Amino acid sequence: MEELIQQYDHALADMVRRQKNVCEKDKLLVSGMVSDLEYALEWMKTGRQPGNRRGIERRAAYQRERPFDPVLMQRYFRSGKEDVYEWDDHQEENLITARDRKRIDDVLSVLTKRELEVYLMSRGHCLSFGQIANQLCVSKGTVQKMIERAEAKITKKKKEQMLHLCG
Repeated sequence: MEELIQQYDHALADMVRRQKNVCEKDKLLVSGMVSDLEYALEWMKTGRQPGNRRGIERRAAYQRERPFDPVLMQRYFRSGKEDVYEWDDHQEENLITARDRKRIDDVLSVLTKRELEVYLMSRGHCLSFGQIANQLCVSKGTVQKMIERAEAKITKKKKEQMLHLCG
């Protein structure tokens, strides 16, 4: 990558030098080339798209963190015995340990019945907010708000569990 950056730096210096000696009709073309080289160099040097103020690694905590690992949540859901919905034909699978099941049950116990239902539909069945809204005859905004509340409660409960473990 360093070699490529050096080549682009040399090409940029060459184009800036040529920009001073070209006729008026070619100045626009050469200045466009200079601009493109500067854009590419900035991207290569910083590792993010030029013009963006923040990279993906600097997203706000609520945008990048999830209370549970999605795969663990799906395994938890698949290890359940009961068919919650008539359209669900999943087979019971023993994919998580008894310890994990107990911890998840404990954390999910802070949710209301409706929040739990929506959360499991979203995280267990991997249904979209629109699909959940259609199943429950509510708006997508309502589903989103219920998921946000559930995730906030889950996060709070997990922090409490961590405090008890450390104390």
